[in-house]
Amino acid sequence: MELQYSDITRQVKQIVSLLASLLCLLVVLVSMLANFWFDDYIQDLCSSDQLPSFVPSFLRRFIKYTPKILLPVTVGCLDALYSNIAVSLNNWENYKHQRTYENWLVLKLIMFKFVNSFLALFYIAFYLQDFDRLKDTLAALLITKQIVGNFGEILGPTIISWVKVTIVRRTKRSRVEDQEDRKLSQVETESEKPRYDSSFDDYLEMFIQMGYVILFSAAYPLAAVWAFLNNIVEIRGDAFKLVNGVQRPFIKRVEDIGFWQEAFEVLSVISIVVNCSLIGIRGQIGRWFPHFSTGQQILFIIIMEHIFLSVRFIISRAIPDVPGWVQLASAKERYRRDQALKGMEKLMRSGKFSPGYIQSKVDTAMEMEKTTP
Repeated sequence: MELQYSDITRQVKQIVSLLASLLCLLVVLVSMLANFWFDDYIQDLCSSDQLPSFVPSFLRRFIKYTPKILLPVTVGCLDALYSNIAVSLNNWENYKHQRTYENWLVLKLIMFKFVNSFLALFYIAFYLQDFDRLKDTLAALLITKQIVGNFGEILGPTIISWVKVTIVRRTKRSRVEDQEDRKLSQVETESEKPRYDSSFDDYLEMFIQMGYVILFSAAYPLAAVWAFLNNIVEIRGDAFKLVNGVQRPFIKRVEDIGFWQEAFEVLSVISIVVNCSLIGIRGQIGRWFPHFSTGQQILFIIIMEHIFLSVRFIISRAIPDVPGWVQLASAKERYRRDQALKGMEKLMRSGKFSPGYIQSKVDTAMEMEKTTP
């Protein structure tokens, strides 16, 4: 009899995991507010020239940028910390199927990293309504994350594997006298490299970058240019990492990208709502149509938002998820498979399906291949 894990026990664990995640989100909120308070404090000191006398003169011009550098560092540290917490919580919930496990893990990571990465930007855009500050903060977060991410992906696994391989090589040289046996084989070299467990980090990176680009494109359109340049570097960086930095990954056949599809679709819908709201907050509707009242401007924003949502829905339905050439190739493959099965059934019914019959067919084919010029 197959052992069953109680659904009630798992649901209780899911509630505990939810509470733990909400506590982590509270930490994100407190750290963000502390960063903004520190930023205001530093700007007041710099504007009134009240910096302590022991601060060198060459640092006084750069010290006002300290909070903007500190925010991406805080976001990255909290991301790394919660990633470990999310994996531990997901393992503790004890899911039976791998797909269910991955979907719940993606949900935990997206929920936290969305808030951690974009909460400060939403706070500046909709509460402070300081669009110059929003542009500077978005640029700092996006560019810092891209630079640190690319260097971390390329240099991190490469340095770790180089150190481990060097230690193993020196150990083997001290134990083996034969010069030929001292050399490490490809298997020994790859065994010391870090494992490439899954594409979770790559999907998360693309999800966060897409959010930076499309959520606040009305305030900082240049984000798309930085993302494009980053993706050019990212392609070669990921290729270098997979070839040189980590163990050779095993191919896994999957039906689709799972919960990530819904995550990207939800993000695109949120981006339409956010950008239309930013256009309204910045007063662009009033500059376009000076004779509109406040109510008419709000109505215009709602209509514009619904038009964009309708266009997005039409495009998503007009473009098939599976290209036509893939559908045609799949249909041909199914047809050949069905014909092969029918031919096998005929051979079995006729009694010709025997080892001698198969061998004669193989010999005939080989003779024909030899005589063919």
